[in-house]
Formats: sequence, C-alpha cells, structure tokens
Amino acid sequence: MEKIKILIVSTSGLDRKEGISTVIIDYFSLFDKNKFDIDIIGNTTSDEKLLSEIREAGISVRILPKRKKKVFKYIKAFIALFKKRRYDALYIHGSSAIMSIELFAAKLMRCKVRVVHSHNTTCDFKKADKLLRFMFYHLYTDAFACGNEAGKWLYRKRPFTVISNGRDINKYKFDFEKRKEIRSILNEPDNELLVGHVGNFNYQKNQEFLVRVFKEFLKLKPNSKLYLMGSGDDYDNVKKLTEELSISDKVVFTGSIYNVSEMLQAMDVMVLPSRYEGVPLVAIEWQISGLPCLISDTVTTECAYTDFVKFKSLNDSFKAWAEEIAAMSHYSRSKNAEAALRLTGPCGFDINRNAAELQRFFIERCSSVKN
Repeated sequence: MEKIKILIVSTSGLDRKEGISTVIIDYFSLFDKNKFDIDIIGNTTSDEKLLSEIREAGISVRILPKRKKKVFKYIKAFIALFKKRRYDALYIHGSSAIMSIELFAAKLMRCKVRVVHSHNTTCDFKKADKLLRFMFYHLYTDAFACGNEAGKWLYRKRPFTVISNGRDINKYKFDFEKRKEIRSILNEPDNELLVGHVGNFNYQKNQEFLVRVFKEFLKLKPNSKLYLMGSGDDYDNVKKLTEELSISDKVVFTGSIYNVSEMLQAMDVMVLPSRYEGVPLVAIEWQISGLPCLISDTVTTECAYTDFVKFKSLNDSFKAWAEEIAAMSHYSRSKNAEAALRLTGPCGFDINRNAAELQRFFIERCSSVKN
C-alpha cells in the first residue's frame, strides 16, 4: 500500500511549544507510520527542542521562509515543496481565513484533500480575515474545529466536525507519589499552596490580571506561591509587574518547559483568565490531573466536563477572584482525579480514541479521491 502523504501547517508557527503544536505532536505520534508519510512546515527560527520532539513523533520537518515576514518567498517555497512531495492532503491549523494562502497554493497543485482546523474564537488580523473569507470558503474541502464555538467563528453556518483536544490520560492522571517527588525537587513544603497557570505570555492569556489577583490572594493565603509556566512577548512586563507589586518572591517564572504533566502534580489550583479561547488544551489536562480550575467566562464552557471547573467574569474584582481560588483550594484532589478518569473518555477527551478516528478519516478521505 502506498503511503498517504500529509503536509501539516500551524499558522502560529513552531517558535515555541503551545497548544496547536502540542495537539499536532500528540495526535500524529499515534498515526501508523507504515500507512502515513507526514511532514510539517518549520522555519529557521523554530525552537530546536520542539523540532526534536516533532521528529521523535515520526513527523518530518520541512524548513521554509518565515510565513509572516517573507510571505512571497514562503508561498514560492510552499509550492515548490508541494510539487516535489506531491502530498495527498493539506492539514492546516489556525483561526482565520488567512489560511487561504496555503489552501490556494495546495489547490493550484491539485491537492484534493484540503483540511482546515479552527482553534480559536477570534483572530489577530481581523481585516485580512474579513477580506479573505469569501475565497476561504471556496478553498477548503473539509472543516474541523476544536469545539463548537471555534467552528462557528470560522465557518459560520457552514458544516464542520468537532475534533476534541484529546489528551493522554495516563500521562496526566494524578499520582500522589509523583506529587511528593516534584514538590521535593521544587523545594515546596506540603503546607505551601501552589496556584498554577500554563500559557504563552500574551494579550490573550492575560497573565497581568492573574498577577493582580494573586496579590489579593496572598492576603487570604500567605503560605502560597504562583507558578507561571510559559514564555512569550509579555514575559518581561509580567515579571516587572510582580516586582512593582512587591510579590516577586512569591511568583515563580518557569519559562517554556517540557514537563508540564509532572509540574501539574505539584499544583493545587489552576487559573486561566484568558480574554478569549477556543477549547483550551490546558483545561483538559488540568481536569485529568484532578485540579480545580478557575476560568474566565469569556472561555467556552465546552472545556468543562467535570464539576471542579468554575467560570468567573473578568469584570469581577481581583479580590473576588482571589476568594474563589481560596474556596476551590479545599477541593479533594483524589476525588477529583477519580471523577476525571471516569469522565475523560466518554466526554470525548481521550486522545487514543480521537487519534484513531482522525487516522481513519484521512485513510477514507484520501482513498475516495483517488478512486
């Protein structure tokens, strides 16, 4: 059997590990490489550790000019790559009609399966998105979304299929012994309450809000620390804010890390004050790990499949958020974890089930256009 060739594009790039790149790695690592030949586009500024992880998942990296900075060189190289590799399918991940760039090039190269996957409920470049919408709707052949709201945002009233952000249950499930081990490594005593957050430092993730909330939280729970896991453009500004608020000794900046699943074992409460999201991958991971989660109500409720997720308005005071976190810190982690293990699969967040369905889709879809 001839292998099915798929070219993957992440419009958020591969400069650092984030939600989309994590989804791509975790899903395609489970694909049968005897049946699939999978490539992904990177560039000269891509994170080497991330590229290594991608290659370990059995995905080949094709280096092209940077999409945002050298768009015409990128398109030319994209077409040349398609001409050389003759892909059966394009699978592009993003949140706007700007994906039309790759879709048009793929159609030009007579690729008959052009799949788009929506990951958010808004985008950064709204004018360009609006201009390209009409063309966009005529260029893709199949539409996926991480959730209903993300699908409605990008496809409006057109049909789409929800591919849930599945996770590896065994990787993220709560392990008491692992918790003790990680806490020991972090030098955090049992009586220290750890509030956690995972995300790129940017406007969307809203870490400055969380830091101000934590300032209030320390008045309620002085024996606490805030762990901010991630990196990004706003990293220095957020760090400076902790110094201005005189809480820098209580906030730990880990930078980009590759052991998030282990770090979650040590946490007690997780907070996501995002201004907008699709279905946040981190919220699924936190629930599998049995962690109570406080999330802004601008995030779709589709991410909550357990009863230890609470939603709160960003218009509420920092003090109100702090009080909610304090109340959630008394939840039973072990009971939460037991509930999560029962619900993750039936609610559609088991990556093994979802990857099998996605693999089956590409086999059937690519076979149908060849016959």
